Amino acid sequence: MFYPFRETYERLGIDLPRSFEKFGLASRYLDQVSREPCDKVAFLALAKLMESAGYPRESARSLEAYNQNCTFSEEMLQFAFAAYTRIGEHKAAIRVADELVKFDSASYDYRFMRGSAYENAKNYKAALADYISTLDLFPDLSKVDGSQFYQVSTMYDKLGKPCDAISPLETYISYNVKERQTQQIAKLISDYSRKGNCAATYANGSARIVIAPGNLIDVIINGSRARMIIDTGASLVSLTPEMAARARITPDASDLVEVKVVGGLLKLATGYAQTLQVGGATAANVPVLIATGSKDAFGQGIDGLLGMSFLSRYTAALAPGLLELKSRNRSLSPQ
Repeated sequence: MFYPFRETYERLGIDLPRSFEKFGLASRYLDQVSREPCDKVAFLALAKLMESAGYPRESARSLEAYNQNCTFSEEMLQFAFAAYTRIGEHKAAIRVADELVKFDSASYDYRFMRGSAYENAKNYKAALADYISTLDLFPDLSKVDGSQFYQVSTMYDKLGKPCDAISPLETYISYNVKERQTQQIAKLISDYSRKGNCAATYANGSARIVIAPGNLIDVIINGSRARMIIDTGASLVSLTPEMAARARITPDASDLVEVKVVGGLLKLATGYAQTLQVGGATAANVPVLIATGSKDAFGQGIDGLLGMSFLSRYTAALAPGLLELKSRNRSLSPQ
């Protein structure tokens, strides 16, 4: 039997019934891409027609084939990602999102897409890394929607770290306490605290510290002194590899986080500070990021950034030459 588009289907790595050729303008678009395999307009129209006809998997595979055989197209890969996600092909969605992240590694949208695919695939550790990158690649952390912080909290909780799940919510609140300190968020924090028995070590004490120009401050991490920059735009405390070694913090480089720094993007591993102290304010089990292979990642002589995974545990007030840390009015003890 004559099968005019068999070679086209084989080139795209798909198989469709002959009945599809009678669906809408399918025959016309198939003929166009048979003659001009890299006709982007016809190809995208054909893929959308496949989706409409009930063949989302074939549509997505066709779009991937175009990107492999012709030219890169963000629009086509975004369409393929949505199709794979809709039918629960999470590994394929991750594969497509990987290509988008490679194309634009500074895009917080693509990080979030890949993070959601990892979450759907129940790879919560990889999802957490991408969700943290999403926050730190955003130009202004104070303007990020609360749902993004909640995603980070949810991943920590799914990984069995309910105390860590508190900090992203506290960070979100800290940028506008009056409007964001809701009963719903307070209950989430209380639930996480009760689940992890966090209240005893989460954040103790207070501090009023004179700071040097450039927001430089002395911090003690696991008993080792560090010279750091206060950075309310960093979601997590970040350290140089040398500082992490002095503080005896072991980096976990299995799922790297990427953040924006002066000069481009910086890859960081994750880890934990058993204790982090600023003056009389001390917090335990603070999530940190550790720069990979760059001793001057944050500037010459700087050991890291004092970010929100510590600062959000307090009511923090930063003024020229002064940092004040007070215990939050909202209790973290179980209600």
